Amino acid sequence: IKKITNLVLLFIAKRLTEIFGVLVFFLGIFLFTSLISYSPEDPNFIFPENVEIKNLLGFRGSYVSDLFFQSIGLISYLFSITLIFTGINIALIKDPFLILESLFYSVIYLLLGSSFLNNFYDSTFALFINGNGGFIGNYLNEKLFGNLIALNQSISYYLLIVLITSFFLLSINFNLKNFLSLLKK
Repeated sequence: IKKITNLVLLFIAKRLTEIFGVLVFFLGIFLFTSLISYSPEDPNFIFPENVEIKNLLGFRGSYVSDLFFQSIGLISYLFSITLIFTGINIALIKDPFLILESLFYSVIYLLLGSSFLNNFYDSTFALFINGNGGFIGNYLNEKLFGNLIALNQSISYYLLIVLITSFFLLSINFNLKNFLSLLKK
């Protein structure tokens, strides 16, 4: 009975982990869909009176995409991709704690990416309130990274690109060896 109980518990734990992975995957898909279909004319926290919603996910998608774009900017797209890959990895590897590792690396690249976009690509047409880096990018450049980046613009530019890319790849559990073996097939 003890052996059967352990097998049943292990089976249930694996299925719950797979369900959690699928939920994270769909959360990433929904976030990506709301970000892709973002329209500045949709109702949001600043201008809630507009009634025509162009976002594919409706009212909630409009608010979620506006929240992400206004806070961290265009780097939000990478976060939705991270959620998609993390959900797949959780379901395949059956390790629910991958989400913690993924979120840790995501926070780092979100902060660096928000600051990068605010400093180097601030002008925008769609995100006219806080720019491409969001208000977090504005804050980080004013208080922390602005003076460091100003020391040498070109080195800072490439260093931030390398750091953002590295932390993004870490957040999706990218494995170069597995990727190269996949390409060979």
